[in-house]
Amino acid sequence: MKILHTSDWHLGQRLLQMDRHEEFRLALDWLYSVIEKEEIEVLLVAGDIFDIGNPPNQARQLYYRFLRRLLGSTCRHIVITGGNHDSPAMLNAPRELLESFNIHVIGAATDNIEEELLVLKNDKGAPELVVAAVPFLRDRDLRITKVGEEQQSRQARLQEGLQQHYQTLADLAQPYADQGLPIIAMGH
Repeated sequence: MKILHTSDWHLGQRLLQMDRHEEFRLALDWLYSVIEKEEIEVLLVAGDIFDIGNPPNQARQLYYRFLRRLLGSTCRHIVITGGNHDSPAMLNAPRELLESFNIHVIGAATDNIEEELLVLKNDKGAPELVVAAVPFLRDRDLRITKVGEEQQSRQARLQEGLQQHYQTLADLAQPYADQGLPIIAMGH
């Protein structure tokens, strides 16, 4: 199984007043050609798909056209997580529709952390890869900040929360590891 990991597309970003739409289109065309040439089966995109929470329509069109184009390629699974520049609500809005095309989107930390552990299956329905798809974790996702807390203490608690989040996913993935399935953890 061939896997390609990428991140930080920042679609919709402007350089000063310059529109970079054509650059982004060419970059996604290049990425598509790599996926086809290398016969990539799983594409992992670890956050910052867009540059701002409410990206321009041109950026959204590039994103959806690219995903649609992948449906006819060698890429059987796509896993996308939200980054600190992304709007979790915007990424998650078409989540259920995209899942029907084996495009898995985790825009923000979920209430049920088990939803961040994706079991990707082959065409016969057998598990072939497990992905711990961790989006950018905000303070509110980890629920650790205390009112009036000093920066140093807050930072230490944030680090603990991040470690605990990943450890919980590692524990949830252990039975799959025991079965010999490959496991990948991705985060932003």
